[in-house]
Amino acid sequence: MKYYSLEKAKSRWEENYTWQPLIISVALIICLAITHKAYWITTAETNPEEIWTNKKLTKDGNNWTITFQEEVGDSLTFKGILKTAPKFEVYQNDSFVPGKYSEGEALVYSEDLIGKTMLNVSGIRILVNDDLSKKFFESEIITIKATLVSNISTFENNGEVITLEREGWVAETKDINLSSSKDNYFFTTELLILIVGTYLSFSRIRNVKKQTNLIWHLAKFELRQGITSSRMILLGAFFSLFIMGLGWLLGDLQNSDPESVFFVQNSQEALLQFCFFVFFVVSLAAIGVSVDAFHKERQSNTLNILLAKPINRESIVIGKAVGLSLVVGIPAFMAQVLGLILMINAGDTPTMGGIIAFFICGQLMIFTLICFQLCFAISARSGSDVVMYGLGMWLLFAVVWNLLIFAIAFAVGIDVTAEGIENDPEFQSIASHLGMLNPAYVYQFTVGLLTYRTIAIDFEGLPGWLILLAQALWPIICLRTATKLFKREVKG
Repeated sequence: MKYYSLEKAKSRWEENYTWQPLIISVALIICLAITHKAYWITTAETNPEEIWTNKKLTKDGNNWTITFQEEVGDSLTFKGILKTAPKFEVYQNDSFVPGKYSEGEALVYSEDLIGKTMLNVSGIRILVNDDLSKKFFESEIITIKATLVSNISTFENNGEVITLEREGWVAETKDINLSSSKDNYFFTTELLILIVGTYLSFSRIRNVKKQTNLIWHLAKFELRQGITSSRMILLGAFFSLFIMGLGWLLGDLQNSDPESVFFVQNSQEALLQFCFFVFFVVSLAAIGVSVDAFHKERQSNTLNILLAKPINRESIVIGKAVGLSLVVGIPAFMAQVLGLILMINAGDTPTMGGIIAFFICGQLMIFTLICFQLCFAISARSGSDVVMYGLGMWLLFAVVWNLLIFAIAFAVGIDVTAEGIENDPEFQSIASHLGMLNPAYVYQFTVGLLTYRTIAIDFEGLPGWLILLAQALWPIICLRTATKLFKREVKG
C-alpha cells in the first residue's frame, strides 16, 4: 500500500511537470516564512507585554510604588507592533488633566509631558520625548531602545494626596527604528523566489513564444466578442455608475458628523471600503461574461475545432481568462479612476502606494474572479448552472461572509454581542485569518498593507508577508484549477 501511494504521488508530481518550479517556490516561501517568524521571536530581546504585566503596584497608605523586575538605569531593546497610531498618543494641552493618575499608562499627568508621546509597543508603554505624529504609524513593526527611569509625583485619590514613586520606560526618537534590516531581507528573498518559480514554470510550457502569441490572439478574440455584447454594455454601465457614485459618497462621508454611524475616519479607510464595493459589483460582471465561456462553444462544436489547433490546453484557458479579464477590467479601471477622482475631490487623498495598489490589485482581483468563474463554466453542463454556481460564490464572498465570521467567533467562545466587538483583538484575528479565504478581503488587505511605507507590519493580526502571499496564490490556484478541470474534461 505504501509503495502504491509513493508511486501515485510520483505520478502526480510528473503530471505537474510544468508547475513543479512554482510548487517548489511556494514550499520554499512557506519554509522561509516559518524561519522568519522563528527569527523574529528568538531575536526579540524581550517580551514587551510580559514585562509590562509583571510590574508591581505597591500601596502603603498614601505612598504608592510602581516597580519592574529590571533595575533602574537598565536599557533594553524592545521589538514589537505599534498598537495605536502615535498621533493619538501625543500629550496636548487639552488632552489630559495635570495631576491625574492614569492606571493604563502607570504615570501621573504633568506639564512636562506636553509634546511627548506614549507608545504602546506590543503591550508595553514607552514614553518618547518627542511628537511622533507622521513619523511612525499604527501596526508598524519597530525596534525601540528604552531605559528604565524613576521619578516621584503626587496626585489626588478620593480626597487624599498620594505620593507615587514610579518606574517607567523612556526612549528618544533616535532609538526607534522601523523593523530590522533582516526583515526586509526575508521579504525580498521570498518575493524573488516566487518570481523565479513563476518564470521557470512558464518557461516549461512547450513552444512558449508560439503559445504566448496564441494566448494573445485568443484573448483579443474574447475581448472583441465580450466588450461589444449587449450584456457587457449593460453590466459596464451599471457598475461604472455604481463605482463612481460610491467614490463620491465615500469622499463626502469623510466630512460628515464624526458621531454619525456613516462617518468615514480618513482617506485610507475610505479606500478600503471602496475596494469592497468594487469587488461587490465587479464579481457580478465576472459571472455575466463567463456564462458562455465554454458552454456556447460546446453547443456550436467550435471547441473541438479549437482543440484541433496546435495550442496547449493550458493556453486555451489562459487565453480565455486574460480576454474575459480585459472585458471586465478595462471598464472597471475607467470607473475606478473616475470614482477615485470624485472621492478625492469630496474628501482627502489616499497615499500613493494605496492608489497604485487599488488599481493593480483590482485587476488581479478581476483575473482571480474570472478564473474562479471559469472553473464553474468548465464543470457545469448548462449556462443556468454556471449562473447559479456564480451567484452562490457571490453571495458567499460578498454577503454571507461576515455572518460566517460571527458564527465561527461565537463557536470558539467570543461574545459577539459585546459592544465594540470589531475592536476585540481575538475577533480581529479570526476575521482577518478567515479573510485569507475570501478574494474580496485579500484585495482589501493588500491595498491596506501597501498604504504603509513597509510590509513589515501586523495588519489586524496578519503579517505583511502572508497578505502578499495570499494575493499571489489566489489567481495562481484559481487558474491552475481551471486548467486542470479543462484538461480532465478534454481527456474524458
